[in-house]
Amino acid sequence: MANPKFRGPRLDSGTVRVREEGAGGAEQSRRISEQERDAAEQQRVLGEQIRQTGESLRVSAEELRQMQEQSRHQAEELRAMQEQLRRYAEDAREAAAQARHVAEQLRVVSEIAQKAAYDQSAIMQELRDTILRYEHAPDH
Repeated sequence: MANPKFRGPRLDSGTVRVREEGAGGAEQSRRISEQERDAAEQQRVLGEQIRQTGESLRVSAEELRQMQEQSRHQAEELRAMQEQLRRYAEDAREAAAQARHVAEQLRVVSEIAQKAAYDQSAIMQELRDTILRYEHAPDH
């Protein structure tokens, strides 16, 4: 039998089992490490997707803000054009009123001119008649 004072390595079935379990533990540890690396990579990819989504949202928000500003500017221009159109319509109404007034004055002037022409014709006729009577008067 072996010396009880000497305790060296014993190669029995227990030692073999520990070595097999140790080899299985290393494999399991390697799988766990790989799973952790995969999880970290997935987390990194997810973080990048979140960052890209955030950037896309920021760009979209900026584009929306620019479109709103452009729309506001166009609305201001439209309001200015509407005001100008209103002034043009008012000017057109005033011009039409003036045209009606001028037309009325022209009608009156035309009537006066027509009467003057008639009166002139009558005066000319009387003048002819007077000249003819004077020319045919016996004292001549």
